[in-house]
Amino acid sequence: MTEQLLDILNKTSYQQFLFFSLTSQLFRFISCTQKKSQQQRRKDSSELSPLSPPSSQVQETQYKYLPLMTKAIKDELDPKWQECKLLGKNYTPRSNSAIAIHDNHLYLYGGYQQAEGILQDFYKLNMNGDSYFWRIIKCEYEPGPRCRHSLYAYKSCLYLFGGQIADSISTNEIFVHDVNQRFWKKLEINDSYPQPLDSYSSAVYSDKLFIFGGFYTSDICKHSNELYSFNFNLNNWIKLNRSKGRQPLPRDASSIAIHNQILYMFGGKNGDIRFNDLWQFDLSKQEWNSIPICGSSDIPMNRSGHSLVAYEGQLVLFGGIHDITWELDDLLTFNISKQEWKTINQDTSRRKDMEVPSPIKSNQSPQSKRKSVKFTPIIRPFNLRKSSCQSPKKVRSFTQSQQYYFPKSQNVIMNEAHKKHDSSIIPSKNHVQERRKSDCLKKKAAMLKLFDVETNKRDSFQDDCNITEKLKTSILLIGNPKQDLKLAKGTLTEFGKQIISKFILPLCNGKNVISGKKPCARDGHAIAVLENQMVLFGGDRHTMSFNDLFILNLSQI
Repeated sequence: MTEQLLDILNKTSYQQFLFFSLTSQLFRFISCTQKKSQQQRRKDSSELSPLSPPSSQVQETQYKYLPLMTKAIKDELDPKWQECKLLGKNYTPRSNSAIAIHDNHLYLYGGYQQAEGILQDFYKLNMNGDSYFWRIIKCEYEPGPRCRHSLYAYKSCLYLFGGQIADSISTNEIFVHDVNQRFWKKLEINDSYPQPLDSYSSAVYSDKLFIFGGFYTSDICKHSNELYSFNFNLNNWIKLNRSKGRQPLPRDASSIAIHNQILYMFGGKNGDIRFNDLWQFDLSKQEWNSIPICGSSDIPMNRSGHSLVAYEGQLVLFGGIHDITWELDDLLTFNISKQEWKTINQDTSRRKDMEVPSPIKSNQSPQSKRKSVKFTPIIRPFNLRKSSCQSPKKVRSFTQSQQYYFPKSQNVIMNEAHKKHDSSIIPSKNHVQERRKSDCLKKKAAMLKLFDVETNKRDSFQDDCNITEKLKTSILLIGNPKQDLKLAKGTLTEFGKQIISKFILPLCNGKNVISGKKPCARDGHAIAVLENQMVLFGGDRHTMSFNDLFILNLSQI
């Protein structure tokens, strides 16, 4: 018995030993083949493609392919414009603010933002610095909230006049800020001061500030067409257009510019009426004259809230609003000697309106050339001759889109059915569609009732900042990376086409400036002139305010 057990154990141990030896050999064979295949693949890849380039070569490749941007981006680039990428925290976007340049520093005061209301912050920015960032200026005494006002520099001071301080409340106060001492001072008001005024146009020439038009609040509540001048040295106001001759209609949100003792005024609005007329005021003769426009010239559209500057014998016009939800981004010039307008950049704010409809595809014949089988009046049902639906869309009925064939044996039956025909028996597809549409509208109305909120409780659900403002801030944050990140994101796809976002265009001149980036359509922006450059800040479009900064090279126009 014991011998039999030992014999069985020996047999099982031998089988186990044999099994383990075979499996170990099998694993060795598999591992060897895997190593050989890996080595072979490495050898093949080394023969087919070179080794990975070093980091310097990768950077050189990225620099090499950076100019290969898509055609859409190239078309949108404009060498006359530059966008200044601002560093630091993005402050509140705004429109109807005022900027001024003193000693190569850009000063900004106030403005309006839909969520914040009228603002009263005061900033400055070094235009000659290696980077652009706003620094807030704090003073013990400040003018307070202001929008639709003006800010100009003269000698070592900044002058702030008028503007809106609250809803439907304007002021005629004038404040002076000493740049060196950093304090505000309010000037005394005399009899020659204008009434409380906002939304006027202004310009500085020599040692005087000129303001035209605007809107009078207080007890007057009307538009103005009066022209005033303020002497910085004498600290007094003078009303210029005292004569009752021919002069522009009352308006606000217009723009003025001065060249060779001639003041030019363009556009503006009076209520819902916007203008595109151009006037000149001779400062020596003190009289208005309307400038006739040549029929062949590019006459600008009616607008308000635009900007106008004078540079080397021509007027430069940008932006504004033409109609509700139609802000402009066009650029035009007026040659003073030739008395004609010229379009530099057309308005692109409504590209869809200018697009040409696509032609009919070649594989589809026009609808008028399609062959259709005509039925005899006896066989064709009555409601197929004329659709019972008289909607302007002219949608065909369901039976109209199909062709019916009946055997000759059924002609008699169809004749009798035609005599007894009732239009209610065969409903058209239009009636079915209209019924479905009405049912859908009823369901939508019922669902919307679930989300109705009382008027007095809506404020609790509203955020402090609009969604559009949050999206704008996010886009600016994403589009302002460092220089190395900009290069790293310019990668190549497997088809050799480069993917470069408009927000990661390369910087130039060693500054945070994007060359060729022009501002979008807007109105209510603020401008200032620095030598041969026009600096543009902020504005809004469809109640969405901006806090961006652009520079227009006037010498390239």
